[in-house]
Amino acid sequence: MVMSLMRLLPFTTSISSVYPLDQVEENSTAEISTEMREFFRGGIPRGKSIVYYTQPGVEGEVFGMQTAYNTLKNGGICVFIASSTSPGNIKNQFRESGWDVDPFKNRFFFVDAYNPLIGAPSKEKYVITNPENIYEFSKEIKNLLKEIPASTVVFGSLSTIMDLCGERETIEAVKSWNIAGALQGHVLVYNFTAWPYSQETLSLIRKDLFNAVICIGGITGNTILGQCFGVLKSDWVSKQRNPCLSRCHEP
Repeated sequence: MVMSLMRLLPFTTSISSVYPLDQVEENSTAEISTEMREFFRGGIPRGKSIVYYTQPGVEGEVFGMQTAYNTLKNGGICVFIASSTSPGNIKNQFRESGWDVDPFKNRFFFVDAYNPLIGAPSKEKYVITNPENIYEFSKEIKNLLKEIPASTVVFGSLSTIMDLCGERETIEAVKSWNIAGALQGHVLVYNFTAWPYSQETLSLIRKDLFNAVICIGGITGNTILGQCFGVLKSDWVSKQRNPCLSRCHEP
């Protein structure tokens, strides 16, 4: 079978090797895959924001989950914003990927923005009671960023927030979250699926909103067989390396 690499943007991608890390950088609170570390010269510095910009049809959420798991594994605190599915389902997805988060329950917290949307009760400490109201959503996120110590904050689906609250409104909220995150020393990690939003929105996400952008594509035959990544931008790396290719694995 001949496989081709589907590209969302005109750049050469590389396919990540998804393995847990064995050490933590002193100036980092978020940890990423071994090969991605080589691009970024280490982990993600405190106060930075990063977006995993995923091609539609590709399961790019694994990269945000991996960042969360590696942060926890190396002693950090992680908060996961659940907006497209319940916290319980997300925990199951971690287990299915081979990442046991149960030992980290004292350092792993959820913000539940899903169960209130479907009228279901939530067991989580942090709950967005009206996820369709971006002003309430943003207020709760900014209060959380002020309340918790320096952490990795993973937005499970920025696209879902945008679908519920509007493109422009969500863009403005993200700007304020990134500012608050930088002031409090958090690392903010966003999963985003590039559905057919306006070109203005997609351009802002690729170029302006975040300190780093990682584009996630797919290895394809007749179906999508795996994920691949390419570092589109990173403002803390002075010189980008040329991407290379390797297979993507889960533990």
